[in-house]
Amino acid sequence: MSDKFPIVFDVETQHSFDEVGGRDQFDKLKVSVVGAYNYADNQYTAFEENQMGEFEKMYRNASLIIGFNINAFDLPVIAPYFNGVFNDIPVLDLIEDIEVVLNRRVGLDALGMGTLGEGKSGHGLEALQWFRNGEVEKVKKYCLDDVRLTKDLYEYGKKYEQVFAKSKEGYTQAIPVRWGKEGGYLERVREKLQNAWKKSQVVEIDYVSSSASGGEQHRKTRRIEIRHIRNNEIEAFCRLRQDVRKFYMTRILNANPIEEFFGADITRQESLL
Repeated sequence: MSDKFPIVFDVETQHSFDEVGGRDQFDKLKVSVVGAYNYADNQYTAFEENQMGEFEKMYRNASLIIGFNINAFDLPVIAPYFNGVFNDIPVLDLIEDIEVVLNRRVGLDALGMGTLGEGKSGHGLEALQWFRNGEVEKVKKYCLDDVRLTKDLYEYGKKYEQVFAKSKEGYTQAIPVRWGKEGGYLERVREKLQNAWKKSQVVEIDYVSSSASGGEQHRKTRRIEIRHIRNNEIEAFCRLRQDVRKFYMTRILNANPIEEFFGADITRQESLL
């Protein structure tokens, strides 16, 4: 059995949702081009609709499927072209980790500009028009540009455990990501923090702040004494700042309790809210 490698892919369609009767009509959108990068041979390939059988072979031989918003769009679009189920291969949808932190959606263009200094090369509506005009090579280039941007964003996030989103106003926001980590990583961090809280144990956290000022880095290490945990919010005394601060669970990349304890007279909740 040959080794398997991840692939990154993106889909362009022949029609828009408005043209096919709504956002649940994925089977009517039809593929114009699928762009893919295969880590097996480090090659970019563009597939037209009549080549979906070749893409299916690549897909089924992958160890991991990587994309941007693929669970909500690309995977439902390609489903009618595949023979049988294809949900047995792990999927990493980059936008989902980001939504967990921000509680909102951020586009690939904003993430590319903030993280890599490079945005999208066009717009999906332009790709629709190019396809109708018979300019398939333009669609292929645009699709593969998105694949490359997604791949570069993934590799940056995997290496540095954070990416950045740039707003139209020029504001840059840092976002922690856990791409490349085993599933359930956030839950394990949460368990460490809850146990430390119950024991009044000092915790050293690896934290990514949304913004940074005064020459500070977004990513920082802090030693904290947890006072309360309420869902995603942690109220804790920060040893560095010598003050009680608020931290967010989803922005903590790692947590390591140390062999140091703080006073038992500090009021703590007996149960998590």
